[in-house]
Amino acid sequence: MKKRKSKFLHQPIQHLNLNRTKSLLDLVQAFQHTSFQSRNIFKCFEVYRKMLNDPTCIVFMGLSGAMIPGGMRRVIRDMIEMKLVDVIVSTGANIFHDLFENFGYRHYVGGQDDDDDALRRHRIVRVYDALMDDHEINQVIHLLSRVPRELNEKVVSSRRYLEVLGSCLTDQGSILKTASRYGVPVFVPALSDSSIGIGLTFLHLQKKVSSEGLIIDQIQDSFEIAQLKRMASVTGAIYVGGGVPKNYIQQLGPVSELLFQKESGHRYAFQITTDDPKWGGLSGCTFEEAKSWGKIEKGSSYSAVYMDATVALPLLVGAILQEGTVYQKRNRRRFRWEGDRLKAIQFI
Repeated sequence: MKKRKSKFLHQPIQHLNLNRTKSLLDLVQAFQHTSFQSRNIFKCFEVYRKMLNDPTCIVFMGLSGAMIPGGMRRVIRDMIEMKLVDVIVSTGANIFHDLFENFGYRHYVGGQDDDDDALRRHRIVRVYDALMDDHEINQVIHLLSRVPRELNEKVVSSRRYLEVLGSCLTDQGSILKTASRYGVPVFVPALSDSSIGIGLTFLHLQKKVSSEGLIIDQIQDSFEIAQLKRMASVTGAIYVGGGVPKNYIQQLGPVSELLFQKESGHRYAFQITTDDPKWGGLSGCTFEEAKSWGKIEKGSSYSAVYMDATVALPLLVGAILQEGTVYQKRNRRRFRWEGDRLKAIQFI
């Protein structure tokens, strides 16, 4: 009986010693000997290291939730510059909030107990405990009703539209500006479900004939991102929250099989979520479930941590940056497009 017990009872919990914890890296590495979500943070860190260490891996990040009002703009922007992510799939709201700050406006500290009737009278909107001036939001929406002069095409994917829009921005702290500068594709597959979509609706309203204006072709989006999956020999996925960005990246395995007869799930994946799998929703679904769809490779490395992304994401990214060697030796991925066709992935 004792021998059987030793099969399970062989690795003691090691209690966290904060006197020996001098950095985020120290803290995250110490979590490997604790339990609950702190140990899951370490497991996600290890998956992320494997993802970044793989010389051919293309890293996709799904970005949901109000990350920019939550103070994560610089974290995400630095992930792009430091080669910690290669492709972004985002909600339109996250990109709008990034654009909002690009034009000189700010998010402000508020409280979840603020008087919302009073806020409405003053035209102040609330994102949980962050505040924005509604008049400033409308200013940005009207600015987005104008097509960038540099965009000559009439029918484009969200990737192409955001690439050109990003190149026109001046704020070096912008996610979209940084992505455009480094050639990181940004897809927003539900663009109309955002203030960017509202801005483009103004543009649609101004059309005199149906051939005028700008058309964001979301099916072209699907074709373009599917080519990224087909051309990449190995892929990894980071899910911040769930929703459309998570599903859009997850479905690349089945899509690749259908379009290109290439069975190709993700080899690495980690998720930061507060959603519970038992309700059956995509945002909380497990990687084990994803295997049944061919979204995750057999034998893949994956982990999930159930906590607020405004806590987990800076812990993980900070630990990776402090560790240093993984991202510093990583080549940047460059994607050569001709229209909606991906011609090559270059490692530079």
